[in-house]
Amino acid sequence: MRPLRPDDLVELGVLRGPYGVLGWAHVRPYSADAEVLRSARRWWLAMPADAEPRVPVAVTGVRRQGAELVAKWQGCDSPEAVQALRGARVFVARADFPEPPDGQVYWVDLIGAQVFNREGLRLGTVLQLQNNGVHDVLEVDPSAVPAGDPSGKRARTLLIPMVDAYVDQVDVDGRRIDVDWQPDW
Repeated sequence: MRPLRPDDLVELGVLRGPYGVLGWAHVRPYSADAEVLRSARRWWLAMPADAEPRVPVAVTGVRRQGAELVAKWQGCDSPEAVQALRGARVFVARADFPEPPDGQVYWVDLIGAQVFNREGLRLGTVLQLQNNGVHDVLEVDPSAVPAGDPSGKRARTLLIPMVDAYVDQVDVDGRRIDVDWQPDW
């Protein structure tokens, strides 16, 4: 019987192909430190054509190899087995993430959070985060906020640097981020 797929899967990387002759695989993580992929012992794989992850794998080893990782899991013992999975997206259940270090949060926990400025004005909802090479940036969608502009123009997406100068408080449990930002910046 196949294990039930968790509802909280988060996509964290992609399988790039075989590494060596013993069934290890190159994995390109989406995050530079790849802490979750390195610590989780159960991954879920989704082939490129699959919308949902279907294949659980029991990870037996993971190590850094340059900018990527190499990983091994039970039942994968040849480069041909890895090649058959090339391009598969790698997921991990959010419940299996290690606790983040003090003062840090996982990006996935911020998506959907409401963003308010110091005046209490709701600026919108976090759509995603990105990294510009210097710092992380919140992409905030103001579309659900009642428009104050009588012209009816749709408000533009806000890009708010995720740095102490602009982010006052992050309440992950409350799904709220307080910032020093204005809607017209």
